[in-house]
Amino acid sequence: MIQKTGILCLAIVCSAMCAAPDPAVSGQEADSGFVALFDGETLSGWRKLTEYSGEAGKWGVVDGAIVGDQFPEGQGGLLVTEAVYGDYELLAEVRADYPIDSGLFLRVQPDVLSYQVTIDYRPDGEVGAIYCPGGGGFLVHKPEGKDLWKPDEFNTVRVRIEGQPAHIQVWINVTALVDFLDELRDGQPRVPETGHVGIQVHPGASWGEGNKVYFRRLAIKPIVSQ
Repeated sequence: MIQKTGILCLAIVCSAMCAAPDPAVSGQEADSGFVALFDGETLSGWRKLTEYSGEAGKWGVVDGAIVGDQFPEGQGGLLVTEAVYGDYELLAEVRADYPIDSGLFLRVQPDVLSYQVTIDYRPDGEVGAIYCPGGGGFLVHKPEGKDLWKPDEFNTVRVRIEGQPAHIQVWINVTALVDFLDELRDGQPRVPETGHVGIQVHPGASWGEGNKVYFRRLAIKPIVSQ
């Protein structure tokens, strides 16, 4: 087990944490401290990261899931939480048409510097790898992660991020896949200690025509120091 270093708990800014229990979170998740990031009906609490990609990418809600697609053709972007978070566990159920390049983004900054848990569901893609847009590229390769992915179904992705430098763990459909401890770059953390949570529509030919990505039951549980 990798030992955690650095700051173990960071400030969390989230007015939603005081909200009443939401039906988008199951009883088991609510009992364990998770709070819904998505109400199952609207994009309340989310916005496009327009600083990064303008108005590119199309997002809506269909049948209880956030649905992402390229728009205009070949253009993509990030949808991020309005609130920012530091140390937390994140749950999401994700389904992706084939082929699609998407991901869960952690500690997202306005210039898209962040950690990404890849959902690159293509012939040469990786599911569950750790990528750092604007901060060094791939930090952990996980080509075997695609073997855990269930085609044409919603898959459970669980992520834990804490500390500075960040300690990131990833589970795909309950199976532990990643246990990664980042390191300082030139004496500084690679990514700031807080940021938005994000989901992605990737631009370019990595996205099959007419394909979509679906996110539901997005929930977060802050990690608080003892």
